Amino acid sequence: MDKYMDKILYNEYGIRVQSLQQVPAGWSASAWKVHSDCGDYFLKVYDKHKPSTKSWVARIDSYMPVVLWLYENTKLQKKMIAPILTKDGDYKIEDSSFIYMVFPFIQGSTLCNEKLKPEQIDEIAQIISELHLYGAEIPVPANSLIENFDVSFCMILINRLKNIHGSVYLQEVLKPYITELIQAIEELQSMARWLQNSQMRYTLCHTDIHGWNLIQSENLLLIDWEGLKLAPVEADLFSFTETFFFGYAWDEFIASYRGVHKDYEINADAMHFYRLRRRLEDISEFVESILFDNLEQDDMSQSLNYLKKECELLNAVR
Repeated sequence: MDKYMDKILYNEYGIRVQSLQQVPAGWSASAWKVHSDCGDYFLKVYDKHKPSTKSWVARIDSYMPVVLWLYENTKLQKKMIAPILTKDGDYKIEDSSFIYMVFPFIQGSTLCNEKLKPEQIDEIAQIISELHLYGAEIPVPANSLIENFDVSFCMILINRLKNIHGSVYLQEVLKPYITELIQAIEELQSMARWLQNSQMRYTLCHTDIHGWNLIQSENLLLIDWEGLKLAPVEADLFSFTETFFFGYAWDEFIASYRGVHKDYEINADAMHFYRLRRRLEDISEFVESILFDNLEQDDMSQSLNYLKKECELLNAVR
């Protein structure tokens, strides 16, 4: 695999690889640091057949042209990362099993679970404020990114819950929460139907703002734009609410955000929807990964712990 990636990087990007080092990555892809005679790069490799990531792979051609437009035409250029184009001007290389994308390697540290400093709260507020200035009027096709309040994953999750006896691991973690999970799923489905018929302003939203998607370099950078959508702004702002990633920073964040979006008022229904959907989506993704991704024992234990934590927090969003 390493030699194959070396060949791709040279043939498609002119990068002569000196070394490849796999680095920690999120759900959607494996990640590699590429050291070459002309500098360092960051390579993401998406497995097209991995069950828990197929939906992310399917969206690449929808969101990536918008990411490139944002990078090239807005104040976000120094606050985000865009892929390096191939010799033919494409943003990806694809074969029967994988999709490869190359990015500049950023010298800095991923925030992970670090608490945001006051200046970082202001920086991320400014990034999101700028992003939310743009909607469907951008000169790049974005219709496929429009939020449709899809909760189809709920049917799969219900099916898994009805059959947890097939997995000793899942049965042990999920059994105490089955009734609560089913009630939450029904509530989310009802909310989705209502919101699909409501009238709201949609803007470009990242939809996955947390410490693993923030890098502190010379300035703060927002990365991993796989979830980019045209959606109500609450699709981003929920990350700053209680029990989510930056719940402690809400007051400072919203004060800075309203410096740009002066008339913003919370849409309580949309906020509730995104809080509940994210919690159930994470539960569903952990379940799918535990069942089908052939996890090593350490990864299995970690996923089960995360799953239990998500279930424990479910009450806080209902």
